[in-house]
Amino acid sequence: MPDVLLTLYCAGADGTLIAGALRGATGRAVHLREETVFGHDFSDASTAERVTGQLDRRAIDVTLPEESVASVIGAVERLNRAAPVRWHVTPVVAGGRLP
Repeated sequence: MPDVLLTLYCAGADGTLIAGALRGATGRAVHLREETVFGHDFSDASTAERVTGQLDRRAIDVTLPEESVASVIGAVERLNRAAPVRWHVTPVVAGGRLP
């Protein structure tokens, strides 16, 4: 099966925990980015985030075989996280490395 890009969006407090777990579970490079989300859905927001209208989030990307997505999501689900995690999967059409 082809590789896919798994992207998870989590609370800032959970970013390093989840990225470390993904690195251990996949053996792949994991990319962690800080993000500020200006949103309308505050169901996952802290009280401070609801007041400001800005969510402090981390985006975590890892490329992995499509068949391993379910087990990786299960590993993240079992972590002792502070907040919910949202995720999506995107097909990788092409990729490579330029020297």
